[in-house]
Amino acid sequence: MVSLLQVRDLIALYGQADITLLSERLNTPIPLVQAMAEKLVSLGKIEKVDVSACLTGSSCKGCPESTDCAHFVYKIK
Repeated sequence: MVSLLQVRDLIALYGQADITLLSERLNTPIPLVQAMAEKLVSLGKIEKVDVSACLTGSSCKGCPESTDCAHFVYKIK
């Protein structure tokens, strides 16, 4: 079983990490890793950073990334 400390330590090791990377490295399901990351955010140990970049600057309608544009990484506070 993965602990909150392991999740925090892995984020510290990489400097920043997204849920997919954490899930792969910890060999843990994405929903569990996401819940643990959100718990660490609520405890003030890490922060969630939105690294999304809008390609069109105006509308999602014509954007090729419209289904996958929201991307977050986690960093140590």
